[in-house]
Amino acid sequence: MNWLRRLARNRLLDVGAVAILLALVSRWPVVLPSRWNDYDFNQYYVGSRMLLQGQNPYRMSIRPMSVALGFTYSEHLPVAGYPPSFLWLFMPLAALPPRAAYAIWGFTEIGSLVIILWLVRRLLGERLSARGWLFVAMLTTTSRTVTYNLLFSQTQLLLAAMVLAAYAAHRAGRYGWACLTISAAGILKFYPFVLLPWFLWSGGGTVRARWYRLLGVIGFVVTIVSLTGPSLWRDFFQYSIPAGVGDEIGRTFNYSLSGLVTNLGYAHHGFHPSPGAKQWWWFMGTMTGLIVIAAAYYACEVNQRDPETQFCLLCVAMLVGTVTVQGFYFIFLAFPLTVAALHVAAKPTVWRVIYLALIVLALNALNPPDFFQRHPTWYIFVNEVPLYGVLGVGLFFWREIWNPRGAIPALAVG
Repeated sequence: MNWLRRLARNRLLDVGAVAILLALVSRWPVVLPSRWNDYDFNQYYVGSRMLLQGQNPYRMSIRPMSVALGFTYSEHLPVAGYPPSFLWLFMPLAALPPRAAYAIWGFTEIGSLVIILWLVRRLLGERLSARGWLFVAMLTTTSRTVTYNLLFSQTQLLLAAMVLAAYAAHRAGRYGWACLTISAAGILKFYPFVLLPWFLWSGGGTVRARWYRLLGVIGFVVTIVSLTGPSLWRDFFQYSIPAGVGDEIGRTFNYSLSGLVTNLGYAHHGFHPSPGAKQWWWFMGTMTGLIVIAAAYYACEVNQRDPETQFCLLCVAMLVGTVTVQGFYFIFLAFPLTVAALHVAAKPTVWRVIYLALIVLALNALNPPDFFQRHPTWYIFVNEVPLYGVLGVGLFFWREIWNPRGAIPALAVG
């Protein structure tokens, strides 16, 4: 392994990392402004603006306002696709002209990326050198998941920053704030709620303190639902979720394990399943994802030596087990992948280095060549290469959590 260590110390790698980072960031002011009228900013802005004008964006089509304001309308989701909590949060921007609102939202996304990278550095402390953090920043910023998040104005950068901030609060012993922050992320887009049980039961204090935190979370969620309108939430569940989630199966940008299982079931029926078969495979796919999440929690409960590895494993389980996991969601792996790299660096072998490199490549293999679309069944497996990368990260932490020698003690964050 001496040749790997010598290669890692080569200063030309630093120069290359900085050059690649600057080359990409310099393109943002050129490319991003032209994306103001595209998905998903259209969804946020039009849905919130309809609320400002007293219209229900879940019962009424967003097409008339989208076309009138110059946005690109998609038939895929004719109504607002985000919950009332997010639309209300976005209202201040919806009161501005579209381009001005887009600029502020773009800076919010970039700011969220900066916070993620800063928290990675702060949480890992002395274990991650300044030079190591440079490569983490370069690989994260230049990843396809960050590029797609910015091009499509996604919410995942903001949510990932909130989830990592919740973990930082948890590490600092501020368990109530950690639960509140993870609940805020969950009420904006539901899948971060997968992590909430861990934040509730792994926090310090007595059983009574844990119950108080649970009651606080319930009170917070009820308050948000009440303030944003229970009727809007009812319409969101009745009209928006069936319209959006129902088409996720078969889409090439969905990398969840439940989606893979359901797609294989559809393939078994020649991609034209009966309503009963469709419901059955949806159920099987959903149950597969829930089993993965339950298995991760079981491992965390049985082996409580290393909370950092637990958090990383559960982040991976959240991505594997959620019904819809698009390429944007992989930003949640920025911290787990950095932790995995530190574990590999602590005990480097050629195969562990290759394993981690293949994972990074797989996570960036979004949108396979169109050639495979001529073979729908094979295309399912080729399209899921990023999912194989996520499963690879999960397998890594699954082994680490059962191996006490693999754990690297986490430093306290004050």
